Amino acid sequence: MSRSRIIRLDNLQQFTAINVLSDPGHISGPVVIPGVMEIRLTWSLTDGKAAFNVLHARYTAGFPGNVAMANALATGIGNAYTADIALHQASTGGFTGVQLRDIGLPDQPIIASTTGGILGTSTGTALPDEMAAVITLRSANTGPSARGRIYIPNWATTALGAGGVIVAGAVTGLGSFGAAIRSQINATPPLTMVIALPARAAYTGSTGTAHPARPAGSLDVQTTLVRDNHWDSQRRRGLR
Repeated sequence: MSRSRIIRLDNLQQFTAINVLSDPGHISGPVVIPGVMEIRLTWSLTDGKAAFNVLHARYTAGFPGNVAMANALATGIGNAYTADIALHQASTGGFTGVQLRDIGLPDQPIIASTTGGILGTSTGTALPDEMAAVITLRSANTGPSARGRIYIPNWATTALGAGGVIVAGAVTGLGSFGAAIRSQINATPPLTMVIALPARAAYTGSTGTAHPARPAGSLDVQTTLVRDNHWDSQRRRGLR
């Protein structure tokens, strides 16, 4: 016969669950960073989905965004796309343009380029939507908040190297493309490419460390680079 065991409820200690995925410093609502605009690179994928890369630039004086600026950025970045990575991109998708939005104020409208898209020129078939190659953005500071990433989509099987890595030519082209994006933004007055830093609330971490509040701001992007030849993924772009 098995023994039953009685435990006094008043001897039990209550514990607090911790959600390790939550961000206690996050401030809900629209992201507002004075003097900063959002620059979205837009992409079409083989199955008709759209993909986006969200970049940022600081501006001086009033918000300068208009269709002419969006078209100039789309043309310059599109030319770099054609020269640097289109050869490794699926011909069933490609770079489609640029969208601008002022985040110096909440809920501002999107300003889209009207230049038209550029398809990839690879003879290979498209890799899965979620597969991406990453360009890293670095500022003069260190730490996770001082760097960024651009996940470039729409790769073809010709970009797939032995061992499942990114073929060397695509890595080289991607590095040139990242540098061209930064150069094009910085060459468009009065813009400077930055890493955006939304405001964060003060909080105490799970280990008791006090994290002070951080005002909204931005850090200049000093360099772009491709750190390795490994594929990354954006699961929300994948098939469902």
